[in-house]
Amino acid sequence: MAGFLGKFSVFARSPQGKKLIQQVQTVAKDPATRAKVQAQAQQISKQLKDPATRAKVQEQARGLTKRLKDATGEKPKPGQSSPQTKPTKPASGPVYGTPPDDAPKYGQPPQH
Repeated sequence: MAGFLGKFSVFARSPQGKKLIQQVQTVAKDPATRAKVQAQAQQISKQLKDPATRAKVQEQARGLTKRLKDATGEKPKPGQSSPQTKPTKPASGPVYGTPPDDAPKYGQPPQH
């Protein structure tokens, strides 16, 4: 276990690691902290269940899938319609949501 988990377990057994673990356990048992975390979890759950948010995420996923398939040259499966567009060159930048000519904006969702 010379990797990350090995280093983590060595740290957890050290005096500093034991002290940090004790602090985290104390904070986790605090009712105010638990209420705050629960409120944030409910807010995130509410946002995920919102139909507008889900539709937006699904549309972004479809766009990303199409861009990935276009970049790799994958052909559509039988029965799927493929829009007739001019062939695009493979993206020189990341394929995960930013246009190839724009610098990625880290920490922000892709803007389409």
